Amino acid sequence: MRFNPVTSERSLLALLAAIVMLPPFAIDAYLPALGIIAQDLAASEALVQYSIGSFLLGTALGPLFAGPLSDAIGRRPVLIAGLIAFAVFSVACALVATAEMLVAFRFCQALTGSAALVAGRALLSDLYSGDELSQKQSIIMVVMVIAPMIAPLLGGWVSSGFGWRYIFWGLAVGGFVAGAATLLRLPETLANERRNPMELGQVLRGYLGIAQNPVAMMYLMAISCMSGVFFVYVAATPFLYIETYGMSVQGYAWIFTAGAFLAGVANFANFFAVKWVGYRMTLLWQGMMVMACGVVLFCGAFGLFGRWAIYGPGLLMMPLLHVVGSNALTGVMDQYETRKGTASAFAMSARFAVGMIAVGIVGHFQGSDETRYGLILFVFAALAGISAQMAVRWDKSR
Repeated sequence: MRFNPVTSERSLLALLAAIVMLPPFAIDAYLPALGIIAQDLAASEALVQYSIGSFLLGTALGPLFAGPLSDAIGRRPVLIAGLIAFAVFSVACALVATAEMLVAFRFCQALTGSAALVAGRALLSDLYSGDELSQKQSIIMVVMVIAPMIAPLLGGWVSSGFGWRYIFWGLAVGGFVAGAATLLRLPETLANERRNPMELGQVLRGYLGIAQNPVAMMYLMAISCMSGVFFVYVAATPFLYIETYGMSVQGYAWIFTAGAFLAGVANFANFFAVKWVGYRMTLLWQGMMVMACGVVLFCGAFGLFGRWAIYGPGLLMMPLLHVVGSNALTGVMDQYETRKGTASAFAMSARFAVGMIAVGIVGHFQGSDETRYGLILFVFAALAGISAQMAVRWDKSR
């Protein structure tokens, strides 16, 4: 770290963790109330579910503008504006009268929330690099694990006790508090001499420069394909586990919770592994584990080794998603002295874009649930693992 950004390092990480928590809460907290929202707004559940898609679309598009903007004017103004706008659109979601309005405001909520998220990650890379950056990201990623575990429970409690609109009032309070804390506690971390003009040509050249960097693209491929693994898991396992295998809804919830718990453990383990052998060597071994899981899933797709060939690797993919993401993102950031906001934006948008492509493939792939799930996960796992291997072996920035 080049300088102390706030009163203590802990307060910086706590603030960034709070910012990171907002998007998962915005996605997961209102899921238990979807049926209630549909009834209250006199709309079909299918129409209300479009608010999930609009949120994911906003999360994918927001960073493309916010990343270069943070490279031009600094991290702090993008963070503050993004958080305050997130809070404002959360208020708008709480006040909607129709499902169509909810879909539109959820898009705006995601657009602004993702802007704050990408600026926060760029800020962290201004202060740290290499193994130290990977360790700090592992700490923050623990929050990304905790949030999806508690958000549905908290959202269900709020919606049943006070009404679903109070979920969005709570998100609004969170956005305003995080924005105020950023305003009062966080100085600018991007020096003037490292800024780049916010011009269309410059922005396009920045993204083109990333696309032409083979090492950065391999790291990004590892991140994106692991995101594809996760989206396939979320899209396919409810049908496979519950309808095909006859698992209870409660049993499925416990498996999902176990995966989240393992992800938390994996982030702690990643912190120490990076400390001992460095993030590149750690990523190398994690890529091998991903490929091994993919091979077992390939076997499971054809009924070999029973259901545990599906259950076991699927359970391990969630922790691997987090640690591969932390280390590969560090690899991307280490490729650039400037335009870290643009690189962070590229990574976030690529993750969601590949994730949505993966869900589309699941929907159009012909075959049994088991075959479809196992084969698609095998392909994405193989691509993620191979990309991680190539990125580390090609990386000369160490």
